[in-house]
Amino acid sequence: MLNTVYTAKTIKNKVNIYQKNEVLSSSPEKLVLFLYDQAIAGCKSDDERKASRAIAQLIDSLDFNYPEIATGLFRLYEYSIRMIREKNFHKALPILVDLRSTWAEALQKQKAA
Repeated sequence: MLNTVYTAKTIKNKVNIYQKNEVLSSSPEKLVLFLYDQAIAGCKSDDERKASRAIAQLIDSLDFNYPEIATGLFRLYEYSIRMIREKNFHKALPILVDLRSTWAEALQKQKAA
């Protein structure tokens, strides 16, 4: 029997490969959830770079063909980034958690329809 010893680096590499495959095979709707998860994780760990990058991607995904919704989300994202840059992660976090929850609920309703 082969005795395999996994180092932290090996495990991290396997996790990164899994996450990359997960992202590449996900629908655009699930990718939005993933971005919310990344932004939330960044806020929880006080990681300005991680949170800001995720929110920047969320901003890039906005469809301004629907200006009322896109503009409202843009303002929330802009405020969240500002709070994160000011190290007020606790102010951005509940906004992102609520948006993620609403998005997940919308996806569930879409599946049910």
